[in-house]
Amino acid sequence: MEYQLFFRVIKMRKFILIALLVALPLIFGSCSPPTELDGPVKITPKDREKAFIRPEISYFSFSENGVEESSFDYNNQEKFFLTGKTQIYVDTLTQPPRIWFRVMLYRNRKHSDEKFRRISIREYNFNLDSFPVLGIPLSLRLNEYPRSWVKLMLRRGPKDSQDTLVDPCSFPNSLEINCSLNKPYREIWLTGYGKIFDSRFETIFRDTTVIDSVKKTRLDTVWVDDKPIVKEVEYWEKKEIKLKIEETTAIPDSLILNFKFRMKY
Repeated sequence: MEYQLFFRVIKMRKFILIALLVALPLIFGSCSPPTELDGPVKITPKDREKAFIRPEISYFSFSENGVEESSFDYNNQEKFFLTGKTQIYVDTLTQPPRIWFRVMLYRNRKHSDEKFRRISIREYNFNLDSFPVLGIPLSLRLNEYPRSWVKLMLRRGPKDSQDTLVDPCSFPNSLEINCSLNKPYREIWLTGYGKIFDSRFETIFRDTTVIDSVKKTRLDTVWVDDKPIVKEVEYWEKKEIKLKIEETTAIPDSLILNFKFRMKY
């Protein structure tokens, strides 16, 4: 009787063990990791704050028509440029990361070329809003990135009245921007390449001579009854006048632009 009870207990334990071995894989296999759970992952404000990078510009340069006119450190930028509103940060929670880049630069006229030769850029206004950080050049078009734009104040002649605001993203102009994030070096690079088509104004001064008639008066003496009578007589006299004429001519021109910003955080 005791032996039969003993064998029954052993058989019961074997059955329970087999049932557990069969059931455990089914239980754990039906569980999903947190990344595969339905519904959005909860992100706290503290997580988002940590994911935001707020870099500072450490270096930037501009090249126009193959000539690098401005290559300098950001600390010495006032020698060549005056800065306006600046706001830069990167959201690394999104895939790909997104950058907000708002920078205004005004060329210092003390160091500008007084002898005008070709069209050049006097002011830069960057406004990149949630622009993707992919590490490849992207054409900045309004239909693809409606909240991102770049405006340039173009110098087209020796007079300030000849300056004009241009959109490098509108046809026939073109602009490509590349933004890359290098976490090991804690730096962000933003580079750009563009083509701008417009006209420059050349002013020519030339001397010319015109012939004009000048009205004058003279005194004539007339004898009447052997008495002299003096009369004032008007007459026209031809005279050469030398003039300096200013002529302004519009000439089609183009500008190839390269720029780069290095930001550290």
